[in-house]
Amino acid sequence: MDERVVAFVEGHAPEQLQFVIDLSNQNSFSYNKPGTDRVAEMILERIGGLFPVHRVVEHREVGNLHILSTVTEGTSIYLLGHMDTVFPPNHPFKECRLDGDKLRGPGSGDMKAGVASIVYSVLALHDAGVLDRVPLTVILGSDEEIGAVYSRSVYEEEREKALACLVVEGGGVNREIVVSRNGKIGARVDCIGQDQHVGAVDLQKASAVLELAHKTISLEGLNGTFPGVRVNVGKVEGGLGPATIPAKSHALIDVRWQDQSVRDELVASIADAVGREDLPGCRSEFTIMNERSAWPLTSGTQRLSEIVKKVSLELGHPIQQEHRLGTSDSNFFGCAGVPTIDGLGPICKGYHTADEFVYVSSIPERTALVARSLLAITEEMT
Repeated sequence: MDERVVAFVEGHAPEQLQFVIDLSNQNSFSYNKPGTDRVAEMILERIGGLFPVHRVVEHREVGNLHILSTVTEGTSIYLLGHMDTVFPPNHPFKECRLDGDKLRGPGSGDMKAGVASIVYSVLALHDAGVLDRVPLTVILGSDEEIGAVYSRSVYEEEREKALACLVVEGGGVNREIVVSRNGKIGARVDCIGQDQHVGAVDLQKASAVLELAHKTISLEGLNGTFPGVRVNVGKVEGGLGPATIPAKSHALIDVRWQDQSVRDELVASIADAVGREDLPGCRSEFTIMNERSAWPLTSGTQRLSEIVKKVSLELGHPIQQEHRLGTSDSNFFGCAGVPTIDGLGPICKGYHTADEFVYVSSIPERTALVARSLLAITEEMT
């Protein structure tokens, strides 16, 4: 049975590679709903008919979320992937190209190759005649790259039925899998001043841009004040033109932490820094737009990791485990104590940049790892 699963994956490697290319060439920026829904159609054309349960969670602003399951009730193993990417339709990085063992393309690693691994691991299990023996629920997310702001409640509902959770974000360059992740907040700071012509005021101007500069320094100064905390002011905008005192400005900030216990004190420090009036006549507001709690390593996840490691040894591609500073939809399961492994997707580099690529040779390797791990987890945990 195990050999047949691996043989299917290896025998369909060229077909799977073309599928990754096709998925990557279809733009699915988080707010490109038609594009993301088209990616879902491409996936469902291959595996939609193999599951007795198919639930669609419709969204207006982003693509629809899809839940496919072999079980009609009770618990199951969850397999998560997301269809959206960070590249808008007008981004110059539009198409895939092969460069030796590297497939370069928008979202190729994050995470079209991972989505293809879900598809072909399911097809391999079906070909071996064992898919219906695996209590499996697949979630195809559509807004991971924007913090799952529309789908969070779905994950929080579904995790109550999870025996374990596997996620196919890209694997580490040394074949690492992920067993814990930082927590994260995506937030916005708005500064409000008083607009006037630059020649009509004295030096005590109420500039929203200058106020935001003070906030930026204060927020960046929080780095190192808490263990494992990272605060980044990543984007700033404001002002009308060079001859006008700016009345409005805003910044988008990213806040990360490893230990969930520091979260409340950290947020209070941020709110205090933002709420303080640095310039007379200015005021500022702090708004949390999305959040994922930290996912710590637990005994359940360690046990799950050992199962996956054993499979990797049998396949001849031993893996390591790591803590990853970034977040993903895995946080929603891991933070609630569900045994969770992330980073099971093909190995890639250059996430979210025009240099993003996936190692072609790792695509069938990690697909076989996912399929075989599902069988091993079914045997040992159900």
